[in-house]
Amino acid sequence: MKYPRSILVSALVAGAVALNAPAQAADKGTAYFNGKTLTWIVGSAPGGGHDFFARLIARHLEKAIPGLTTAVRNRPGAGHIIAANIVYQSRPNGLTVGSFSTGLVYAQIQNRKGIRFDLAKMSWIGKAQSDWRVASVAAKAAEFKTIEQVLNAKRPVKFSASGIGAGSYNDAFLFATAYKIPRQIIVGYSGSSAPLGMMRGETDVLMGGMSSAEEYVRAGQVKIILQFGKVLPGIPDARDIAKTPVQQALSTMMENQGKLSRITTGPPDVVPERLAALRAGYKQALTSKQLIDEARRAKRELDPLYGEDVRKAIVAILNQPPEIMGMLAELSKQKVEMVTHTGPVSEIKREGRRIAIAVGGKKLTAKVSGSRTALTVNGKKVKRKAIKVGMTCTFTWPRPNSEAKKIDCKG
Repeated sequence: MKYPRSILVSALVAGAVALNAPAQAADKGTAYFNGKTLTWIVGSAPGGGHDFFARLIARHLEKAIPGLTTAVRNRPGAGHIIAANIVYQSRPNGLTVGSFSTGLVYAQIQNRKGIRFDLAKMSWIGKAQSDWRVASVAAKAAEFKTIEQVLNAKRPVKFSASGIGAGSYNDAFLFATAYKIPRQIIVGYSGSSAPLGMMRGETDVLMGGMSSAEEYVRAGQVKIILQFGKVLPGIPDARDIAKTPVQQALSTMMENQGKLSRITTGPPDVVPERLAALRAGYKQALTSKQLIDEARRAKRELDPLYGEDVRKAIVAILNQPPEIMGMLAELSKQKVEMVTHTGPVSEIKREGRRIAIAVGGKKLTAKVSGSRTALTVNGKKVKRKAIKVGMTCTFTWPRPNSEAKKIDCKG
Protein backbone atom coordinates (compact mmCIF):
# COMPACT_ATOMS: atom_id res chain seq x y z
CA MET A 1 0.00 0.00 0.00
CA LYS A 2 1.26 3.49 -0.90
CA TYR A 3 0.74 6.32 1.55
CA PRO A 4 0.41 10.04 0.63
CA ARG A 5 3.62 12.04 0.87
CA SER A 6 2.12 14.30 3.58
CA ILE A 7 1.52 11.28 5.85
CA LEU A 8 5.05 9.97 5.30
CA VAL A 9 6.58 13.36 6.11
CA SER A 10 4.43 13.65 9.25
CA ALA A 11 5.50 10.18 10.34
CA LEU A 12 9.18 11.00 9.85
CA VAL A 13 8.83 14.22 11.82
CA ALA A 14 6.99 12.44 14.63
CA GLY A 15 9.66 9.75 14.74
CA ALA A 16 12.43 12.33 14.93
CA VAL A 17 10.63 14.12 17.76
CA ALA A 18 10.22 10.82 19.64
CA LEU A 19 13.89 9.95 19.22
CA ASN A 20 14.99 13.38 20.38
CA ALA A 21 12.58 13.51 23.36
CA PRO A 22 14.93 11.82 25.89
CA ALA A 23 17.81 14.09 24.85
CA GLN A 24 15.63 17.18 25.13
CA ALA A 25 14.37 16.09 28.56
CA ALA A 26 17.95 15.46 29.72
CA ASP A 27 19.04 18.92 28.51
CA LYS A 28 16.16 20.52 30.40
CA GLY A 29 16.91 18.55 33.56
CA THR A 30 20.65 19.23 33.47
CA ALA A 31 20.16 22.93 34.15
CA TYR A 32 18.42 22.12 37.43
CA PHE A 33 21.56 20.53 38.91
CA ASN A 34 23.75 23.59 38.43
CA GLY A 35 24.77 24.66 41.94
CA LYS A 36 23.08 21.66 43.60
CA THR A 37 24.54 18.83 45.72
CA LEU A 38 23.62 15.23 44.95
CA THR A 39 23.74 12.85 47.95
CA TRP A 40 24.84 9.35 46.96
CA ILE A 41 23.95 6.70 49.57
CA VAL A 42 26.08 3.54 49.61
CA GLY A 43 24.72 0.40 51.30
CA SER A 44 28.12 -0.80 52.51
CA ALA A 45 31.05 0.47 54.55
CA PRO A 46 33.89 2.47 52.98
CA GLY A 47 36.56 0.56 51.09
CA GLY A 48 34.57 -2.17 49.34
CA GLY A 49 33.47 -2.56 45.74
CA HIS A 50 30.18 -0.70 46.15
CA ASP A 51 31.98 2.23 47.78
CA PHE A 52 34.69 2.25 45.08
CA PHE A 53 32.21 2.47 42.23
CA ALA A 54 29.97 5.03 43.91
CA ARG A 55 32.90 7.39 44.48
CA LEU A 56 34.37 6.74 41.03
CA ILE A 57 31.11 7.42 39.19
CA ALA A 58 30.19 10.36 41.44
CA ARG A 59 33.46 12.12 40.56
CA HIS A 60 32.85 11.73 36.85
CA LEU A 61 29.15 12.57 37.15
CA GLU A 62 30.26 16.02 38.32
CA LYS A 63 32.08 16.41 35.00
CA ALA A 64 29.11 15.17 33.00
CA ILE A 65 26.57 17.47 34.69
CA PRO A 66 27.93 21.05 34.88
CA GLY A 67 27.73 22.69 38.29
CA LEU A 68 26.84 19.49 40.14
CA THR A 69 28.52 18.57 43.44
CA THR A 70 28.26 15.02 44.81
CA ALA A 71 28.52 13.81 48.41
CA VAL A 72 28.90 10.07 49.02
CA ARG A 73 27.44 8.81 52.32
CA ASN A 74 27.97 5.24 53.58
CA ARG A 75 24.96 3.74 55.37
CA PRO A 76 25.79 0.05 55.90
CA GLY A 77 23.55 -2.39 57.72
CA ALA A 78 20.87 -5.08 57.31
CA GLY A 79 22.19 -6.29 53.97
CA HIS A 80 21.81 -2.85 52.32
CA ILE A 81 18.17 -2.57 53.47
CA ILE A 82 18.89 0.53 55.59
CA ALA A 83 20.41 2.41 52.65
CA ALA A 84 17.62 1.37 50.28
CA ASN A 85 15.00 2.59 52.76
CA ILE A 86 16.75 5.97 52.99
CA VAL A 87 16.76 6.43 49.23
CA TYR A 88 13.20 5.16 48.75
CA GLN A 89 11.83 7.62 51.31
CA SER A 90 13.81 10.61 50.06
CA ARG A 91 12.27 13.45 48.07
CA PRO A 92 11.93 12.69 44.32
CA ASN A 93 13.76 15.87 43.37
CA GLY A 94 16.72 14.04 41.83
CA LEU A 95 19.15 14.98 44.59
CA THR A 96 19.35 11.57 46.31
CA VAL A 97 20.48 8.32 44.71
CA GLY A 98 21.91 5.09 46.09
CA SER A 99 24.00 2.04 45.24
CA PHE A 100 23.00 -1.38 46.57
CA SER A 101 23.52 -5.11 46.32
CA THR A 102 21.16 -7.17 44.17
CA GLY A 103 20.65 -9.27 47.31
CA LEU A 104 17.85 -6.75 47.95
CA VAL A 105 15.84 -8.58 45.28
CA TYR A 106 15.82 -11.72 47.42
CA ALA A 107 15.06 -9.63 50.49
CA GLN A 108 12.02 -8.06 48.83
CA ILE A 109 10.68 -11.38 47.56
CA GLN A 110 11.05 -12.79 51.06
CA ASN A 111 9.40 -9.68 52.55
CA ARG A 112 12.28 -9.36 55.00
CA LYS A 113 11.67 -7.46 58.21
CA GLY A 114 12.44 -3.76 57.98
CA ILE A 115 11.88 -3.37 54.23
CA ARG A 116 10.14 -0.12 53.34
CA PHE A 117 10.84 -0.05 49.61
CA ASP A 118 9.63 -1.56 46.34
CA LEU A 119 12.46 -2.03 43.86
CA ALA A 120 10.05 -2.15 40.92
CA LYS A 121 8.89 1.42 41.67
CA MET A 122 12.32 3.03 42.08
CA SER A 123 13.84 5.36 39.48
CA TRP A 124 16.63 3.24 38.02
CA ILE A 125 19.68 5.05 36.68
CA GLY A 126 22.13 2.30 35.73
CA LYS A 127 24.54 -0.44 36.75
CA ALA A 128 28.30 -0.47 36.36
CA GLN A 129 29.28 -4.13 36.39
CA SER A 130 28.23 -7.71 35.91
CA ASP A 131 29.27 -10.17 38.59
CA TRP A 132 28.41 -13.56 37.18
CA ARG A 133 27.45 -16.17 39.75
CA VAL A 134 29.85 -19.10 40.00
CA ALA A 135 30.74 -22.07 42.20
CA SER A 136 34.40 -22.55 43.03
CA VAL A 137 36.60 -25.04 44.92
CA ALA A 138 40.21 -25.18 46.05
CA ALA A 139 42.42 -25.93 43.05
CA LYS A 140 44.57 -28.55 44.78
CA ALA A 141 43.11 -29.64 48.12
CA ALA A 142 39.47 -30.01 47.06
CA GLU A 143 37.71 -33.30 47.74
CA PHE A 144 35.05 -32.31 45.18
CA LYS A 145 36.91 -31.35 42.01
CA THR A 146 33.98 -31.17 39.55
CA ILE A 147 30.36 -30.08 39.69
CA GLU A 148 29.35 -33.69 38.97
CA GLN A 149 31.06 -34.80 42.18
CA VAL A 150 29.21 -32.10 44.12
CA LEU A 151 25.88 -33.16 42.63
CA ASN A 152 26.56 -36.80 43.59
CA ALA A 153 27.96 -36.10 47.07
CA LYS A 154 27.25 -38.79 49.69
CA ARG A 155 28.07 -36.53 52.65
CA PRO A 156 26.95 -32.95 53.37
CA VAL A 157 28.80 -30.52 51.15
CA LYS A 158 30.29 -27.71 53.24
CA PHE A 159 29.43 -24.40 51.57
CA SER A 160 31.00 -21.23 52.95
CA ALA A 161 29.11 -17.97 53.41
CA SER A 162 29.65 -14.66 55.16
CA GLY A 163 26.24 -14.83 56.83
CA ILE A 164 22.53 -15.38 56.37
CA GLY A 165 21.18 -12.98 53.76
CA ALA A 166 24.54 -12.70 51.98
CA GLY A 167 24.75 -13.64 48.31
CA SER A 168 27.05 -16.57 49.11
CA TYR A 169 24.48 -17.98 51.56
CA ASN A 170 21.51 -17.39 49.25
CA ASP A 171 23.22 -19.00 46.26
CA ALA A 172 24.37 -22.03 48.25
CA PHE A 173 20.95 -22.62 49.81
CA LEU A 174 19.01 -22.26 46.56
CA PHE A 175 21.41 -24.35 44.50
CA ALA A 176 21.65 -27.16 47.05
CA THR A 177 17.87 -27.18 47.50
CA ALA A 178 17.09 -27.24 43.77
CA TYR A 179 19.56 -30.09 43.15
CA LYS A 180 18.83 -31.94 46.42
CA ILE A 181 22.49 -31.78 47.48
CA PRO A 182 23.13 -32.65 51.16
CA ARG A 183 24.48 -29.40 52.57
CA GLN A 184 26.05 -27.65 55.51
CA ILE A 185 26.35 -23.89 55.07
CA ILE A 186 29.05 -22.55 57.36
CA VAL A 187 28.89 -18.80 57.96
CA GLY A 188 31.59 -16.41 59.10
CA TYR A 189 33.64 -16.59 55.90
CA SER A 190 33.78 -13.12 54.39
CA GLY A 191 36.23 -11.53 51.99
CA SER A 192 39.51 -13.39 51.63
CA SER A 193 38.65 -15.85 54.42
CA ALA A 194 36.22 -17.68 52.09
CA PRO A 195 38.73 -18.92 49.47
CA LEU A 196 41.38 -19.39 52.17
CA GLY A 197 38.94 -21.56 54.14
CA MET A 198 38.56 -23.84 51.11
CA MET A 199 42.32 -24.02 50.67
CA ARG A 200 42.67 -25.08 54.33
CA GLY A 201 40.03 -27.77 53.85
CA GLU A 202 37.55 -26.16 56.26
CA THR A 203 34.90 -25.84 53.54
CA ASP A 204 34.26 -27.42 50.14
CA VAL A 205 32.49 -24.93 47.89
CA LEU A 206 32.12 -21.15 47.64
CA MET A 207 29.19 -19.78 45.66
CA GLY A 208 28.70 -16.14 44.77
CA GLY A 209 29.96 -13.46 42.42
CA MET A 210 32.93 -14.20 40.20
CA SER A 211 34.71 -11.18 41.72
CA SER A 212 35.00 -13.10 45.02
CA ALA A 213 37.05 -15.86 43.39
CA GLU A 214 38.88 -14.34 40.41
CA GLU A 215 42.00 -13.14 42.29
CA TYR A 216 42.54 -16.65 43.65
CA VAL A 217 41.74 -18.21 40.28
CA ARG A 218 44.48 -16.12 38.68
CA ALA A 219 46.88 -17.28 41.42
CA GLY A 220 46.04 -20.93 40.72
CA GLN A 221 44.64 -21.46 44.22
CA VAL A 222 40.94 -21.73 43.35
CA LYS A 223 39.12 -23.09 40.31
CA ILE A 224 35.59 -22.44 39.07
CA ILE A 225 33.52 -25.58 38.49
CA LEU A 226 30.15 -24.04 37.54
CA GLN A 227 28.90 -20.77 36.07
CA PHE A 228 25.53 -19.12 35.57
CA GLY A 229 25.67 -17.29 32.25
CA LYS A 230 28.03 -18.97 29.75
CA VAL A 231 30.70 -16.28 29.90
CA LEU A 232 33.70 -18.46 30.82
CA PRO A 233 34.98 -20.84 28.13
CA GLY A 234 35.39 -24.46 29.17
CA ILE A 235 33.36 -24.15 32.41
CA PRO A 236 30.05 -26.07 32.78
CA ASP A 237 27.01 -23.80 32.72
CA ALA A 238 24.03 -24.26 35.01
CA ARG A 239 21.62 -24.34 32.05
CA ASP A 240 23.40 -27.40 30.67
CA ILE A 241 23.10 -29.42 33.88
CA ALA A 242 19.54 -28.35 34.76
CA LYS A 243 17.08 -31.22 34.35
CA THR A 244 13.91 -29.95 36.03
CA PRO A 245 11.79 -26.80 35.54
CA VAL A 246 12.88 -25.59 38.99
CA GLN A 247 16.55 -26.01 38.12
CA GLN A 248 16.01 -24.19 34.81
CA ALA A 249 14.16 -21.35 36.57
CA LEU A 250 16.94 -21.04 39.15
CA SER A 251 19.55 -20.90 36.39
CA THR A 252 17.66 -18.06 34.70
CA MET A 253 17.22 -16.13 37.94
CA MET A 254 20.88 -16.40 38.95
CA GLU A 255 22.04 -15.54 35.44
CA ASN A 256 19.87 -12.43 35.46
CA GLN A 257 21.15 -11.51 38.90
CA GLY A 258 24.73 -11.86 37.69
CA LYS A 259 24.09 -9.25 35.02
CA LEU A 260 23.33 -6.65 37.69
CA SER A 261 26.13 -5.45 39.92
CA ARG A 262 26.79 -1.99 41.40
CA ILE A 263 23.20 -0.92 40.69
CA THR A 264 22.23 2.72 41.16
CA THR A 265 18.75 4.19 41.62
CA GLY A 266 16.73 7.07 42.98
CA PRO A 267 13.40 7.10 44.84
CA PRO A 268 10.12 6.53 43.00
CA ASP A 269 8.76 9.24 40.70
CA VAL A 270 11.86 11.36 40.29
CA VAL A 271 10.98 14.40 38.17
CA PRO A 272 11.20 12.97 34.62
CA GLU A 273 13.57 15.50 33.06
CA ARG A 274 15.89 15.30 36.09
CA LEU A 275 15.91 11.50 35.91
CA ALA A 276 16.71 11.77 32.20
CA ALA A 277 19.61 14.09 33.06
CA LEU A 278 20.94 11.69 35.71
CA ARG A 279 20.71 8.75 33.31
CA ALA A 280 22.46 10.70 30.56
CA GLY A 281 25.16 11.91 32.94
CA TYR A 282 25.64 8.40 34.35
CA LYS A 283 26.07 7.02 30.84
CA GLN A 284 28.47 9.80 29.88
CA ALA A 285 30.52 9.09 33.01
CA LEU A 286 30.64 5.31 32.44
CA THR A 287 31.72 5.72 28.83
CA SER A 288 34.37 8.39 29.46
CA LYS A 289 37.95 7.41 28.78
CA GLN A 290 39.06 8.83 32.11
CA LEU A 291 36.69 6.66 34.15
CA ILE A 292 37.47 3.58 32.06
CA ASP A 293 41.20 4.15 32.62
CA GLU A 294 40.70 4.58 36.38
CA ALA A 295 38.69 1.37 36.59
CA ARG A 296 41.29 -0.51 34.56
CA ARG A 297 44.11 0.68 36.82
CA ALA A 298 42.10 -0.55 39.82
CA LYS A 299 41.54 -3.89 38.01
CA ARG A 300 37.78 -3.32 38.00
CA GLU A 301 35.90 -4.47 34.92
CA LEU A 302 33.01 -2.45 33.54
CA ASP A 303 29.84 -3.82 31.97
CA PRO A 304 27.32 -0.96 32.20
CA LEU A 305 23.61 -0.91 31.53
CA TYR A 306 21.32 2.09 31.75
CA GLY A 307 17.91 3.34 32.79
CA GLU A 308 14.88 1.33 31.72
CA ASP A 309 16.99 -1.70 30.81
CA VAL A 310 18.06 -2.00 34.45
CA ARG A 311 14.49 -1.55 35.68
CA LYS A 312 13.25 -4.30 33.36
CA ALA A 313 15.99 -6.65 34.58
CA ILE A 314 15.08 -5.97 38.21
CA VAL A 315 11.39 -6.63 37.54
CA ALA A 316 12.26 -9.86 35.72
CA ILE A 317 14.14 -11.19 38.78
CA LEU A 318 11.30 -10.16 41.12
CA ASN A 319 8.79 -12.22 39.11
CA GLN A 320 9.56 -15.86 39.93
CA PRO A 321 7.51 -19.06 39.53
CA PRO A 322 5.84 -20.58 42.62
CA GLU A 323 8.57 -23.21 43.06
CA ILE A 324 11.29 -20.56 43.35
CA MET A 325 9.08 -18.45 45.62
CA GLY A 326 8.69 -21.47 47.89
CA MET A 327 12.45 -21.98 48.07
CA LEU A 328 12.95 -18.32 48.89
CA ALA A 329 10.34 -18.59 51.63
CA GLU A 330 12.31 -21.47 53.14
CA LEU A 331 15.50 -19.46 52.78
CA SER A 332 13.98 -16.68 54.89
CA LYS A 333 13.47 -19.13 57.77
CA GLN A 334 17.09 -20.26 58.00
CA LYS A 335 19.02 -19.65 61.21
CA VAL A 336 22.70 -19.95 61.99
CA GLU A 337 23.73 -22.61 64.47
CA MET A 338 26.05 -21.01 67.02
CA VAL A 339 28.81 -22.57 69.13
CA THR A 340 30.44 -21.22 72.30
CA HIS A 341 33.99 -21.17 73.64
CA THR A 342 35.09 -19.86 77.05
CA GLY A 343 38.52 -18.82 78.26
CA PRO A 344 40.64 -15.98 79.66
CA VAL A 345 41.32 -12.99 77.42
CA SER A 346 44.95 -13.24 76.33
CA GLU A 347 45.18 -10.47 73.76
CA ILE A 348 43.31 -7.38 72.56
CA LYS A 349 44.12 -5.66 69.28
CA ARG A 350 42.87 -2.73 67.22
CA GLU A 351 41.09 -1.06 70.16
CA GLY A 352 38.98 -4.13 70.85
CA ARG A 353 38.15 -5.06 67.28
CA ARG A 354 40.09 -8.29 67.78
CA ILE A 355 39.90 -10.19 71.07
CA ALA A 356 41.68 -13.50 71.74
CA ILE A 357 40.99 -16.09 74.44
CA ALA A 358 42.98 -19.17 75.42
CA VAL A 359 41.00 -22.42 75.07
CA GLY A 360 42.65 -25.81 75.59
CA GLY A 361 46.09 -24.44 74.87
CA LYS A 362 44.96 -22.74 71.66
CA LYS A 363 44.37 -19.08 70.86
CA LEU A 364 40.94 -18.31 69.44
CA THR A 365 40.43 -14.81 68.05
CA ALA A 366 37.07 -13.14 67.55
CA LYS A 367 36.30 -10.24 65.27
CA VAL A 368 34.24 -7.72 67.22
CA SER A 369 31.75 -5.52 65.36
CA GLY A 370 30.67 -2.30 67.01
CA SER A 371 27.11 -2.78 65.72
CA ARG A 372 26.60 -6.55 65.33
CA THR A 373 28.45 -8.02 68.35
CA ALA A 374 26.59 -7.84 71.70
CA LEU A 375 29.09 -7.19 74.52
CA THR A 376 28.52 -7.59 78.27
CA VAL A 377 30.74 -7.47 81.35
CA ASN A 378 29.20 -8.90 84.53
CA GLY A 379 25.81 -8.84 82.84
CA LYS A 380 25.91 -5.18 81.78
CA LYS A 381 26.09 -3.95 78.20
CA VAL A 382 29.45 -2.37 77.39
CA LYS A 383 31.58 -1.00 74.56
CA ARG A 384 34.64 -2.79 73.20
CA LYS A 385 37.08 -0.79 75.31
CA ALA A 386 35.54 -2.20 78.53
CA ILE A 387 36.94 -5.69 77.89
CA LYS A 388 40.40 -6.22 79.43
CA VAL A 389 43.11 -8.86 79.32
CA GLY A 390 42.58 -11.41 82.09
CA MET A 391 38.79 -11.35 82.04
CA THR A 392 37.07 -14.67 81.42
CA CYS A 393 34.87 -14.39 78.35
CA THR A 394 32.47 -16.64 76.46
CA PHE A 395 32.40 -16.20 72.70
CA THR A 396 29.18 -17.10 70.89
CA TRP A 397 29.89 -17.38 67.17
CA PRO A 398 29.18 -19.46 64.04
CA ARG A 399 32.71 -20.89 64.07
CA PRO A 400 36.04 -20.27 65.80
CA ASN A 401 38.04 -17.26 64.64
CA SER A 402 35.05 -15.55 63.03
CA GLU A 403 32.95 -12.55 64.01
CA ALA A 404 31.34 -13.09 67.41
CA LYS A 405 27.59 -12.78 67.80
CA LYS A 406 27.96 -12.26 71.57
CA ILE A 407 30.84 -11.86 74.01
CA ASP A 408 29.97 -12.28 77.66
CA CYS A 409 32.76 -11.50 80.14
CA LYS A 410 33.35 -11.61 83.89
CA GLY A 411 35.99 -9.82 85.85
